[in-house]
Parts: sequence; C-alpha cells; structure tokens
Amino acid sequence: MTDVNWLSYSLSDFLMFGPEVFLRLFVRINQDFWPWQGIAVAMMLLIAGLLVRGDRLAKRGTLLLLAAAWMWCGAGFLMEYYGPINIPAAWFGWAFILQAALLTVAALVWPWDGRSAAPARRWQAGIGWLVMASLLPLLAAAQSGNWQGVALFGITPDVTVAASLPCLLLLPRRVRWLFLLLPLLWCLFSAATLWTLGTRLMFVLPAAILVLTMVSFWFSPRPAQSPG
Repeated sequence: MTDVNWLSYSLSDFLMFGPEVFLRLFVRINQDFWPWQGIAVAMMLLIAGLLVRGDRLAKRGTLLLLAAAWMWCGAGFLMEYYGPINIPAAWFGWAFILQAALLTVAALVWPWDGRSAAPARRWQAGIGWLVMASLLPLLAAAQSGNWQGVALFGITPDVTVAASLPCLLLLPRRVRWLFLLLPLLWCLFSAATLWTLGTRLMFVLPAAILVLTMVSFWFSPRPAQSPG
C-alpha cells in the first residue's frame, strides 16, 4: 500500500467541473426562473429606496429584504444548482439560510434608535448601492459571453454577498462582526474556486467582498447632526 502525498495535489484536482460548466449554472438558473427575475430587480430598487429613507422602519425593511435574498440564494442557487457539482457549495447553502435567519432576527428584534445619516449621505448610499448591485451582475455575463448568464442579486451568491455588505453598516459595530464572518468565508472559497477555474474577470467579485468586509468591520455611518 502506497502513501498518498497530499502535497502533490492542487485545488484543480478536487474540482470535478470546468469553467464552462460553472458559467452554465447562471444561464440555467435564469432560464428556469424566468420571468421571476423581476422580483430580484424590484428588491434592488426597494433596498435603494429604503437606504435613502433611512429611518427605523426602513432599516428593518432593508434587513428583511437582505434575509430574503440570502435565503433564496442559499436554498436555490447553492443547494439546487451549485451543490450537485461542488459539495462545499451545498454546505454554504445551509450557512446562507442561517445568515438569513440572523438577519430576520436582527430586523425584528433589535431596538433601533431611529437615528439616520444626513440626507446627502443617505442619497449617496442609495444611489451607490443601486449602481453597484446593477454593475456586478454583468461580470458573469461578460465572462461567459452570454447575456443570459447575468448573476443577479438575490439569486447568485457572490453578487448577493457583495451587495449586502454596505447594508450591514446599518447594524451596530458590536454585533456586526457576527454577520461578516460568513461573507469572509465565502470570499475565500469563491476566490479559490474562480482562480482555479481561470475565470479571472469574475475574480473581481470575491475581491470586492473582501474589501467591503474589511471596511465593514470598522466603518460606521455618521448620524445626522440635530440643528442647534
């Protein structure tokens, strides 16, 4: 019996699929979900509007919409489409569902103080978020050369995670770290997979997740100054 030299293996030896199969997942889920992608687009617009509004009810609504996006993404893309060809993706699917549960609890239970950022900052947050959530999905389509391969927020994991991070700034610093652990783990898993597959253009997504996660660990929006 010969000893197995694990150091001789690379990550590509553990992936049982190539870039064409991976990119085809985005096309498949869009074809299967059509025309329900309109719900994901409506969620994007609604979150942008809630970020502009910025009051207590808007914060709760934003986190509830994020919870729905993580749930849909985990139970749908990760467990039903990605999991059958990549077992760790199915494990992440359960983790995404747990994250959705935590976001729901935070939205409904946390005693929000009702303070909000200055109006200019709220508009910047809403518009900036909408631009980011609209542009990031195009990376998968550009990588595959097929517009049906667009990776929408709420349907695919990398875009959902990246777009969620700015919204997590609504949470107080002392509890925010709990919600940033999974994005960081997903970033490492996704980066390793995309790098191994050679999908260099899509590597922007985990890079963005990493940067936004690091920023979210310490950054907090400033509340509006009361007059007088």
